[in-house]
Amino acid sequence: MDDRPSRGGATGIPAAILALLGGIFHLIGVAGGAVMLAGDDDLGRALLTFLLHVVVAAVLITGGVGLILAKPFGRVCTIAGAVLALLLYVSVLVLGALGVYFLGLADRTLPLGYLALLCLPAVVTLVLASLRPTARWVTSGWS
Repeated sequence: MDDRPSRGGATGIPAAILALLGGIFHLIGVAGGAVMLAGDDDLGRALLTFLLHVVVAAVLITGGVGLILAKPFGRVCTIAGAVLALLLYVSVLVLGALGVYFLGLADRTLPLGYLALLCLPAVVTLVLASLRPTARWVTSGWS
């Protein structure tokens, strides 16, 4: 039996996959923001939607690739991207409750279930990327 501690691939790799999937999800939001820019009467809301999705997608994808490569920046970017995503989802909820709608929301319906569903992978990504085995993964790498 091998008594050495795990190098963290069991947490680092799933965190990387979740970060990449989250980044792809936000790339879809980038496309939606671009469509809004082309046809929405509220340019500010459309631009905000587009830019927020671009930032979150870029940070999550950078983090996911970095984690796959077992680089320390990947862990930092993944944690930052998951936190940004959670802040974005919570801000949609809070601002929507105050009557300010963005990220594609245009009416008074707040999709609480949808937002909770969005938060779940972001929370799991954050937890996995924050764990000590993932820190070991980015320092010991594949070898």
